[in-house]
Amino acid sequence: MIKAVFLDYTGTILQLRGNEFDELLNCFIENTTINDKDEAVAWYYDHLRVMERECYQDSFMSQEELAVKMMDLADTEIKLKADHNQLYTYLQNYWMYAPLFSDVQSFFDLVKLPIHILMDNSGDYAKVCLRRNGLHANAIISGEDVKAYKPRKEIFAKALTLAGCQADEVIHVGDDLEGDVEGAKNAGIVPILLDRRGEHMDAECRRIHSLPELLPILKRENEG
Repeated sequence: MIKAVFLDYTGTILQLRGNEFDELLNCFIENTTINDKDEAVAWYYDHLRVMERECYQDSFMSQEELAVKMMDLADTEIKLKADHNQLYTYLQNYWMYAPLFSDVQSFFDLVKLPIHILMDNSGDYAKVCLRRNGLHANAIISGEDVKAYKPRKEIFAKALTLAGCQADEVIHVGDDLEGDVEGAKNAGIVPILLDRRGEHMDAECRRIHSLPELLPILKRENEG
């Protein structure tokens, strides 16, 4: 029986768009050697993944600290000329105020199980986001809480403890093959890939195209 749902935050609940995100990208493009938004996003997240893999326990760095490190790297690698404080403010605003995906509200309204959000950055950002959108999560667990990022299993283990569940009593839903799918598997949890654009046809796990598609899956699991 499934007793709780674990959800990723950025890319699953929070969109990679909105005024704050556009301000961040435009500032990046206007003040670096990068001149394309997709290239800017790829540069940031490719480097972020590498840095996150090195962050563990005593060597852990928060997303805020990684953002500062990223800007220092951008100074030399892509000739960043923008004010770091301004970029940092754009990034923080994005984490709190970016728009939700259109299916998030209906899913939160209809799901009958506890929702736990698993995210890399501080849970304070998600609290602001949820509050301003009238949504409730039973718990928010961040990489900072366990000094480790997905796909390491620590964040999933912490969520299981807070939920009072065994690994086979929850489902984790996220949009990232490495962080969400591999991470959940590392913790013995069944992953479901949220593939809104149908980009991962060959994924070795169950896929859904919207969050409400999870509802009949949960119903079948708990009636079987």
